[in-house]
Amino acid sequence: MKRWNIALAILLLSWTHAAWAGGLAIGDKSARASGMGNAFTAVADDASAAWFNPAGVAFTTGTKIMLGSASIIVPGTKYSPNSATISLPGFTPQASTKSEGKTFFVPHLYYTYWDEKSMLGAAISVNAPFGLETDWSKTSSLASSSTVSKLSLVTINPSVIFKLNKYISISAGFTYVYLNSIRLDNLFQSLEARDKNGWGGTASAMLHAGNFSLGITYRSSVHIAINGGTAIGGPALAGEALVGAKATGNTSMTLPDNTNIGLAWRPNHSWLFSLDADWTNWSRFREVRINYAPSALASSKLLTGGTGTHVLTEQWRDTITFRAGMEWRFYPHMRARLGYAFDPTPVNDTYFAPSTPDNDSHIFSLGYSIGLNDSTRLDIAYSYVYIRKRDQRASTGNDAVRNGSYSSNAQVVSTSLQYAF
Repeated sequence: MKRWNIALAILLLSWTHAAWAGGLAIGDKSARASGMGNAFTAVADDASAAWFNPAGVAFTTGTKIMLGSASIIVPGTKYSPNSATISLPGFTPQASTKSEGKTFFVPHLYYTYWDEKSMLGAAISVNAPFGLETDWSKTSSLASSSTVSKLSLVTINPSVIFKLNKYISISAGFTYVYLNSIRLDNLFQSLEARDKNGWGGTASAMLHAGNFSLGITYRSSVHIAINGGTAIGGPALAGEALVGAKATGNTSMTLPDNTNIGLAWRPNHSWLFSLDADWTNWSRFREVRINYAPSALASSKLLTGGTGTHVLTEQWRDTITFRAGMEWRFYPHMRARLGYAFDPTPVNDTYFAPSTPDNDSHIFSLGYSIGLNDSTRLDIAYSYVYIRKRDQRASTGNDAVRNGSYSSNAQVVSTSLQYAF
């Protein structure tokens, strides 16, 4: 029971790293921002402002629309036992293995409009800021904890913008999150749910003063009730004759609130420098409560201890991601970009699980832009994600099967096309 629920909790609550880092949050939401390390809160001067800071729309003109996608290439996580690893009786002895490599395509669509006469504007963003898929072999030594972990969702975020004066603008909006599917498989159980949703709010502000701009964006938490999930007993329940037995599993997930603060400096027409600090409220995740409808699975000693309910302590810690970027307009219709980000993990080592084998990440990026004509711009970016090797030794009891060395990296290629009219 404890093994299964820790894996589920990690799946539901690992929101700080992008899919390429093994968590759920996806940082690459436009190619221009990606090329600048996503230090874009105080820049927000194109259509992607609809996501990064809608208040920035007040310092643009007319209407803009942007369409694009990020291709996230994850070669898989390598695992090898260490001196703290144990093997459980009846399970495959711990041995070196690797999760299946994946390539994810994450689209984005943005629209902004600004009316100078009324000093009012609007924006809408459609993207996938969270997602996960981790796939360990069913014959892997880690299969008792996790085989498949998957989360797929999309957000829609409309905002209205108002300019207070020539220096300051503000915005407010709401967020609708559609959870397409969530799935967790291991040797004890398969759990899957589809078509859930939740609501939240957003607010932002922008200050422009000379060559400097200061931006702030707040996104509220979004609670999603995950009721009516289908749980199926796995092969590890053969001793209780529950392999293939079905039950309804109910739980919930909460996307955490976060605040992004950015500073940008434009010393001249050719250069732009930006800094961001992104705070995420991970400490709200103190426990996960999972309830099973009355059934044979709910009474299983292995799954629930016979109670039908399990409460898991998490004790996650807040994180601050630091980002830096620069842009050089080296020709009237061409720009080059560089970026860097440090993204720390929120995971309490005691509750680590191989469903999200993340760790602190260093992200290095570069980008290029070309104006195809006066109205159309193409942006491309490349990011290399170095994920610090995790030497896991803090798992105790039966969970010590998870102890070992985990190493991974990722590459991200982003493209965006913007049209202004």
